[in-house]
Amino acid sequence: MKITKKFLTPMQLMSCGMMKLKKIGITERYNGSGSLLQLADIMAADNCKKVFIAVSNTVLECGTITGFTDTLKEENIEFVIYTVPNSNVDSESVEKGLVLYEENNCDSVAAIGGGTVIDCAKLIALRAANPSKNLHYIMDYTAVLKKSPPIYAAPTTLGSGAEISMIAFLTDSKGKKYPVLSSEYVPCAVSLDPDLTDTLPPTLIAYGGMSSLTRAIESYIGTFSERFYGDTQIAPKACRMIFENLLTAYKDPDNQTARLNLLKASHYAGVSFRRASGGYVYALANRFEELYGIPQGKSCAVLLPYLLEDYINYIKKDLSTFSYHCGFTQNKNAELENAFIFIEKIKELCHQLNIPDYIEEFRSEDTDLIVKRAQADARMTGTPKIFSDNELKSFLMNTVYRKKAG
Repeated sequence: MKITKKFLTPMQLMSCGMMKLKKIGITERYNGSGSLLQLADIMAADNCKKVFIAVSNTVLECGTITGFTDTLKEENIEFVIYTVPNSNVDSESVEKGLVLYEENNCDSVAAIGGGTVIDCAKLIALRAANPSKNLHYIMDYTAVLKKSPPIYAAPTTLGSGAEISMIAFLTDSKGKKYPVLSSEYVPCAVSLDPDLTDTLPPTLIAYGGMSSLTRAIESYIGTFSERFYGDTQIAPKACRMIFENLLTAYKDPDNQTARLNLLKASHYAGVSFRRASGGYVYALANRFEELYGIPQGKSCAVLLPYLLEDYINYIKKDLSTFSYHCGFTQNKNAELENAFIFIEKIKELCHQLNIPDYIEEFRSEDTDLIVKRAQADARMTGTPKIFSDNELKSFLMNTVYRKKAG
């Protein structure tokens, strides 16, 4: 595909080059109710003997994995359960998991949970394969690592895409999230089982869907997109599925078909995002999560339409593609008009999901810190426009803060 997007800065060239060096293996996918049990069958076929199961407290207490562990027993596969202790993945949770993995001589990993659980499981598996390498070394983009033991994943939320990602987020002692990039811990098989999302409340369904929508859009509009078009060409499909199913699932959480379609959309968005990466929406959303504990999907929903408006001259063709693919327009040629139609549809969806258009927790005195951290992330991604610090401060004060004050 001919590259027509804006040139890459030296930092973007370096980041994109590193992404190109990462070779991603094939991930088998199993869809539908009860598909988690198929992962146990796959583990037996792969000759797994002792599985390290990473879960959250919520998943464990709900008895969600009982059928899975029963199937493992039937297959004569031993297992040990590790409850991921924190809302964010930190070095302590990884190292504790590693000790349990090694003490029990595990040979494979099953991650059943949201993005935090899956990210933690991936990092534990990578440490197990590289016991002489500490997390500081692993966090280096240029690190040469051995492949992790086989990982099998089943998301229990509708928006992380962690089950297909080669990025895991690690939080340091100051609360800052760092991306750990490796193609060596991408799960070899995943289950998209709507039964695992039965207990999700409408609010988390909304946030998960908006997180997926952001990943699909940011990966497609960025300057990395055409370099990884084999991945990002699926983004419009993910976007359409979210618009078709998110409001339905929000209003009727028992609608299993809608939840399964959102799991698929999250997976497709994850494929698009895994190398093409994101931009300022995710960079800022991570900061709001670090500082205020705001769910990432909520911040994404607030920021996305307004940042798209700021990007509009760079991305009108891409947004027009989304608008046409989602059925919001029949005229392919009216790019600018179609782009604004698409942005308005995002705002309308957020309103229907009862998501406000500002960040209530945002404090103006945090602006400098937010901008500093966001710039460090965004300038390494394929964002279609690189803001100056003052432009980014102005955006925060004129959009997020002004709406709060109003």
